[in-house]
Amino acid sequence: MSRVTAVHKPSDYPGTPDDKTRDDLTALFAHMFPGVDEPEIDRAHSGVAVAALNPELALHLSKLSGFAALQLGWSQRADLRELAIQTVNLHFKSDYSAQSRYRAWEAVGLRMEQLAALPFWKTSPLFDDEQRLVIEYVLAVVSGDVPEELFGRIVSRYGEKGAVECTAIIGIWSMWAMLINATQPKL
Repeated sequence: MSRVTAVHKPSDYPGTPDDKTRDDLTALFAHMFPGVDEPEIDRAHSGVAVAALNPELALHLSKLSGFAALQLGWSQRADLRELAIQTVNLHFKSDYSAQSRYRAWEAVGLRMEQLAALPFWKTSPLFDDEQRLVIEYVLAVVSGDVPEELFGRIVSRYGEKGAVECTAIIGIWSMWAMLINATQPKL
């Protein structure tokens, strides 16, 4: 059981929502499930269901996450995006978020052995130099201390735009890890 009420379908909203909340619930579920008569957020996306206690917030977070995952140029390297997200999950000890992304991890060609080796990224032969750079950068960003030399290597590899986009992905999934850790939805 989550610490808060998760709104997996519009009827899950606690109490009697006011008109604005009903409109926001309609907009959220229409965005996530266009044309679906009885939409329901699956357990792997319970972070959105938790955020749906404020459906307008959940709608904006859903749009932002979808944009970051599917449209940002840096995100087109889905393997690096998933590596960055799972490194965030490791840092914040967000087991739920990590587990909810296992399918995505494997779908982009990463192996579960790599996920298990993530805490040992510096010495594991399962990561190449580019992957190590991404892991190092994620850990620096979430620590709040990004050395100029490291940022320079990221810019050299991905350009300034790519560095900003990579950092945005780290920030967005850090927010999800924090929200999920605090509210503790269950898979």
